[in-house]
Amino acid sequence: MDELPRPPRDQLDVLVPADVRDGRTDRGEQAARVWDGVVWGRLGRGELAWACFDQVDDPDLRPWTDAERGRVLRELGLHAQAEEHDLAGLRRAADPVDEAMVWIGLTADAVGSAEVSETLLRLAAARDALDSAPDGARRDRQVLRLTWVETEVAGLVGDDPPDGPWPARDGDTMTWPDVFDAGTVFHRAKAALFAGALTRDLWMLDRAAELAPPVLAWAVHLARADLGVPGAEHAARDAWRAVTPPSHVAEAAASTPTARRLAGDLAAGTG
Repeated sequence: MDELPRPPRDQLDVLVPADVRDGRTDRGEQAARVWDGVVWGRLGRGELAWACFDQVDDPDLRPWTDAERGRVLRELGLHAQAEEHDLAGLRRAADPVDEAMVWIGLTADAVGSAEVSETLLRLAAARDALDSAPDGARRDRQVLRLTWVETEVAGLVGDDPPDGPWPARDGDTMTWPDVFDAGTVFHRAKAALFAGALTRDLWMLDRAAELAPPVLAWAVHLARADLGVPGAEHAARDAWRAVTPPSHVAEAAASTPTARRLAGDLAAGTG
């Protein structure tokens, strides 16, 4: 394999789950390269994430790398491209947690494209797949992802959001359900983002901003902007542009209203 830089040690420590770091979850020698790609993606370095995934040829890991490629593209607002990778992952998936992971990604793809009927079909498949997955940290991470996607689906169809698991405020600290023990700082930041946005709790969104890795920062600042925080809109644009390759700006802006809002004059090539 060609030598690729590894993510910084401090970022590996907070963006790789504890069960992986201490060897309780072991998917083989090449899994470490996948996790390097995941971390690079969280840091907004999609090109390095992609290069890591390119180096993985273990067929048992291909559904996972397919899903991670889909995630990188989806976070840029490129839902149709993400869907192609998620569908490839679904065709290859034999591991039940991988199958659930891919179905959750496919549901998010459909939400991003506002395809209501397809969204509901995929959500049902994601729930069934997760119900069939064995207990453990890998499944717990998908439980968190499913909660977030269910929240997005609820917003799309006008239903009430799910009950959780969500973080809670205890004075000036946050308390976390046990399922978050399987996650990382990314999972906590995203959950705080959703919880804060649902309850319009600026304190919770401020905690999300403190936790958020680069790829999530723009969404947190955008939620803060929607609550009228001065300067948050500008911060959201800066954060989005910092993780979005210039070559993808116009395509992303054409794909979703949120990306169009963040791209601003860059979408027309004048910024």
